[in-house]
Amino acid sequence: MDTYGDLVTLLLTFFVLLFSFSNIDAAKWQALVGSFTGISPLSIDPISPAVAIQNPVPEFGFQQMEAENEEMDSSQMAEEEAAQSGESTLNNLREMYGIMSDFVKGGGIDAEVVLDEDAYLVRLIINERVFFETASAVVRPDAYPVLDSIIEMFKKVDHLYTMLMVEGHADSRPINTVQYPSNWHISVYRAVNVLAYIWEVGELDPTRLAAMGYGEMQPVAPNDSEENMAKNRRVEFVAEAGDPRRSS
Repeated sequence: MDTYGDLVTLLLTFFVLLFSFSNIDAAKWQALVGSFTGISPLSIDPISPAVAIQNPVPEFGFQQMEAENEEMDSSQMAEEEAAQSGESTLNNLREMYGIMSDFVKGGGIDAEVVLDEDAYLVRLIINERVFFETASAVVRPDAYPVLDSIIEMFKKVDHLYTMLMVEGHADSRPINTVQYPSNWHISVYRAVNVLAYIWEVGELDPTRLAAMGYGEMQPVAPNDSEENMAKNRRVEFVAEAGDPRRSS
């Protein structure tokens, strides 16, 4: 009987509490919560089933946080990959410059090697007289051994560049012949004829070869003397540093 009486008393107390919560006084509720939590009663609203339904507890946005974290991770990875790629390209550029410089020094060729780290380019500049007669775009037969040596050099650095461009340049003196109506024409023909020989030999990847002619538009010296104009009449082999496997 004592146990049964205790159980009935507890049940009665439980229902009284449920009834009291359904009709809670706002001021008493805030005071009660404040006494337990130490938070100012004014900052806590009383519990109301209707308000709870109308204003559900906001979600913490874990999915949004995860998406933002993934975006930050992707951005950081992209930056790291770009930095690594840039460092690798710069290393290729410097290695290629060293090999080409050694080639010019050891081969005794009338040429100049120019390094452009800003554009990741190495230029092999050769005077026109090495390949052509004056006012002609036909490659001289005695220039073929020089071209063969250049091809061998670029085979050694094949893994260090993504594109090899042959550029033709002229001085400012006008030319007007049946074959070459302008400096544009002769510069283009010279570049194409040099590239055609490289293509015929078939030692280099043709998908990474290009020919361009600039006429007199990109001089390296003022066209005010025979010596300077001779510098402007030139053929340039321009190698763009990089990993050819990434560009394919």
